[in-house]
Amino acid sequence: MRHFGAACLGAAVLFAALPVLSASTGPVAWTNVSEICYVSGRKCSAGYLQGKVVLVCRDKALADRMEEVWRSFKTKSFVLLGSWPNRVAGATFPVYDGAALAAFAPDRAPMYVVDETGTVRYRGADDRKATEVVVTLITDMESPRDEAQWRMFLEHELTVLPGRAVIRFSEFKRRFPDSAADYEARVAALGKSRDVTRLVELVKFSKAAKDARRLDPGKKNDALVKKKFEAKIKAVVSRYSPLKESSDPLVAQEAKNALADLVWTEKSL
Repeated sequence: MRHFGAACLGAAVLFAALPVLSASTGPVAWTNVSEICYVSGRKCSAGYLQGKVVLVCRDKALADRMEEVWRSFKTKSFVLLGSWPNRVAGATFPVYDGAALAAFAPDRAPMYVVDETGTVRYRGADDRKATEVVVTLITDMESPRDEAQWRMFLEHELTVLPGRAVIRFSEFKRRFPDSAADYEARVAALGKSRDVTRLVELVKFSKAAKDARRLDPGKKNDALVKKKFEAKIKAVVSRYSPLKESSDPLVAQEAKNALADLVWTEKSL
């Protein structure tokens, strides 16, 4: 990815040089991302925003530009969150009245970007700078630059996203075998859960499906490929839906997120 150019009333950063910060512990708190505050676009939830790079935009005048950003990165671990009370024609990104990072709700910046750990990494009115920060954060999340960054994401995911944590640890162990012992016990404990094992399978498939959602229209058998892909997604959704009722709330939430992505992928083919 490094090539990327009512109820609802309830940090300048240099591109490609964002500082490595300490990971937060526990879920990131969001407010007014609920059914009662829903305005338009793809529906999500506060739980769905866990583990995502989120760009919050309060300036409705930027909706057209925001739609371009959303269409460019919506298959990644990214959400563009409009925060205003009225619909905007043509906007397909999620819009929720008063949506905000809970700790940042009083701030009135036109837009801000939040990383996976809930840290605000940009605030201001420059949509191009905000987009640059989004690109950098998504890139770093998918391909961390150094061991410190790998640890930051792994520490956070171990407390919130067990499926992604297991997947990330596998790659961390390959890259940094001498440091793997720091996490072996915690990951092994996760691996004892049948629900977590199934969750890992689901998360892997969901990501692969999002990455592959744009089928090549030039293929002679494109219609058949699409039909088979849709059928596979539906089968996976049916098979793993019981994970939404897992006794582990973290497993249940991550499963809901992955399944929501699969349903959206199938509908948007």
